[in-house]
Amino acid sequence: MVFFLLSVSGSFTGCSKASFYPALGATGGAAVGSLGGPGPAAGGAALGWGVGETAKYMEENKHLTEQVKALSEGDIKQLVNNQLDASMDNGFFDSMLTEFYGLLKLCLIGVVLWNVIPIIYTRYVHKKAKDEISNRTTN
Repeated sequence: MVFFLLSVSGSFTGCSKASFYPALGATGGAAVGSLGGPGPAAGGAALGWGVGETAKYMEENKHLTEQVKALSEGDIKQLVNNQLDASMDNGFFDSMLTEFYGLLKLCLIGVVLWNVIPIIYTRYVHKKAKDEISNRTTN
């Protein structure tokens, strides 16, 4: 059931399946290693994570080999197709997340200005009032 939910949620996020390989490898390695106790479970998790990372990089390198082959042969059409495929990998979820981070940055700037501007203005007014009082007492 958990695998089904992960696979369904992974299919809608626009992420490549290769990004899940390290987590799945570590989970599988820890599950097998847990038969021997806590020590082998930790070793199995580390080994599974390493295998998952290797599988992830091998999947990512397929795209790089296609790119290098197209560059060496001067195949412009293939280069354009590779670039379009790479841009299609950024799905709806990735673009929405980017927009949300932009909104959070704007909100952060707004909160900082909301708090800093009154402090600066208060210091200015206080200094001005203090100078007026000191000028009255000296005259």
